Amino acid sequence: MKKEALLSLSLRTKTIVGVALIAAILFLILITTVFKLLNDLVDTSVDTSAQTTTNLFVSTAKNAFLSYDLASLEADATEMLSNPNISYVRVLDNNNNVYVEKGEPEALNHPFQLDSDVMSAVDGIYDTAADIKVGETLFGRVEIGLDVDSINQSVKRVRTWTLTLAAIELGLIALCSFLLGSYLMSQLKQLRAGARHLGAAVKDKNYQNISVKVRGKDELSELAEAFNQLVELLKDENIHRERVEGELKELNSLLEVKVKQRTSLLNQKNFQLEEANKDLKEAQVQLLQAEKMASVGQLAAGVAHEINNPIGFVNSNMHTLSEYVATYQMIFQQLNDVLLKDTAIHQDEAIKQLRNIIQQQDMEFINSDISELITDSKDGLIRVAEIVKGLKLFSRVDSDEMQSYNLNDCVRTTLAMVNNQLKYICSVETHLGSIPHIMMNMGKISQVVTNLLINAGQAIESTGVQGTITITTREFDGNVELSIQDTGCGIESSHLDKLFNPFFTTKPEGQGTGLGLSISFGIAQEHGGTLHASSKDGEGSCFTLCLPIHNPLDDNAEDSFQDDSL
Repeated sequence: MKKEALLSLSLRTKTIVGVALIAAILFLILITTVFKLLNDLVDTSVDTSAQTTTNLFVSTAKNAFLSYDLASLEADATEMLSNPNISYVRVLDNNNNVYVEKGEPEALNHPFQLDSDVMSAVDGIYDTAADIKVGETLFGRVEIGLDVDSINQSVKRVRTWTLTLAAIELGLIALCSFLLGSYLMSQLKQLRAGARHLGAAVKDKNYQNISVKVRGKDELSELAEAFNQLVELLKDENIHRERVEGELKELNSLLEVKVKQRTSLLNQKNFQLEEANKDLKEAQVQLLQAEKMASVGQLAAGVAHEINNPIGFVNSNMHTLSEYVATYQMIFQQLNDVLLKDTAIHQDEAIKQLRNIIQQQDMEFINSDISELITDSKDGLIRVAEIVKGLKLFSRVDSDEMQSYNLNDCVRTTLAMVNNQLKYICSVETHLGSIPHIMMNMGKISQVVTNLLINAGQAIESTGVQGTITITTREFDGNVELSIQDTGCGIESSHLDKLFNPFFTTKPEGQGTGLGLSISFGIAQEHGGTLHASSKDGEGSCFTLCLPIHNPLDDNAEDSFQDDSL
């Protein structure tokens, strides 16, 4: 009994060790494969992200670099650093002269070394670069450092969890093997010899003379019959396996070829996607510039007229003032003669001439007219200054600068710009409420208001009837709202859903680019706000611009900056 128990225990131990060893080898292979795939996936993802980021920054900063616009380069670099995964940005020319250098001081002081994979970035920063070219001419390069420390930590956590799970599963397999071996060995002692023969047969792939004699019809006999059936199945399975292995080798060779083909095709598609994205960015910049130029073209004649009027009457006033000055000079000269005459006779004669000069001139009118001329000239110059100020603000539409402004001031400035285009076709009523200052880009918001006012004027003009534009501002539910309502022709209900789509326009061909409302909608979204329209055909339209007083986009940018600082 002791011998049988010892033999049973020994065999069970071997079974447990064998199963655990096989499981360990399989888990080792699996873990090694998973780790390799994980590293490849991380390297591919980081490399793709790095290339996309550098190419995007090159396309954004190329014009500023070539034009030596350091302010724009500084702005572009700052915008890139708003991404928490970017540690530093550096722009250099062919002589390694640094144009712009921004980022974490520790990252900037570290010598640049182009990284090929994440593991090589031992400092936690993945260094990448891209050339600034025009055609085949190299003008400089962009160096960017990506923070991969969080990625390395994530990979380490995945590895730790994988190893932990593998160890737990290995322990569970060993435990299950022990319990299962104990259960089976208590019932399969009679088949020990057959199992030994079967083990040898599996190694030699020779299944002859392995069958166990069946005695009786009890459970052991059924097990013996099942054992014999298993032997027969193993014979057939061995034959089938050999055939399948041959087919599998052939399929593996074909699969490798297909994988290479698909990989090559995927790389081509990725390159095409990057090029398309680059072209899209360039087209977006060109469309924005085109719309800006279209707005400038619409305002140019009116602004010229608005400036020409005050300049004209200022010029006329200056001509009249010059005549008055000549009169005063003549009187002063005669008065000087009176004072310098040395005899009473001569003085009387000079005084008489002075009196004649004063009587010939309407001095009372001249004295009162001088004040009016000076006041009118000041008012005219103030009007010119306001128009120039509006032009200056409108010219800053390409800037990303956000400052604290009052929307009412923006409305007043824009009205001064477009007044000449509106005053002949409609009247403008303003109901500007008491609203707080908000963070906004004055140039871009001015472009939105300009587009809405010009569209309203054109809608009224198309009716052929003198109309009214009503401008209202108010504070509502944590937002500042600007409503521009007109009495124009209105918009069909079927067009309202497509109103803010690029290139969609209800104007006749050749009138309008179809980009004004689309760009205005995008500017509203950039400020964290909304732009929507309501209209009835033939009854006019109302456009409402809603901007948040407390912009959540600014909070996100501030939080990102604080996280980077930490």
